Amino acid sequence: MRARQGRLLAAGAIALTILLADGRLVADTPGGGVAERVALDNETVKITVVTMAPGSSTGIHINAEPEMAIVVEGELSMVTRHGKQMYKPGMVVWLPPMTGHEARNESKRPVKLHAIGLKRCE
Repeated sequence: MRARQGRLLAAGAIALTILLADGRLVADTPGGGVAERVALDNETVKITVVTMAPGSSTGIHINAEPEMAIVVEGELSMVTRHGKQMYKPGMVVWLPPMTGHEARNESKRPVKLHAIGLKRCE
């Protein structure tokens, strides 16, 4: 009984943190190197152009909404609880809601991608 209560409290604390972070739980990354430019943001979708310098990372984060990313330039490493996968230009990353992930540029060239957050689909 106590173990279950502890798990429920921990889950509640995580959910509260995510809500307070406006749906995004992001770890700071030393040195930066990730630039984001919002191309479109409305009630249904947010499209962001992301440029990652060589060796940079987004840090581990969670999005409340489903997200996909289309790699435009370079090679992106995406790390989730299922492991690490590499994406090349033209490939699409799909992340269901509440999927913890970290995008990395482990190459010597910049990575550019279009991140699409799906807020509400009707």
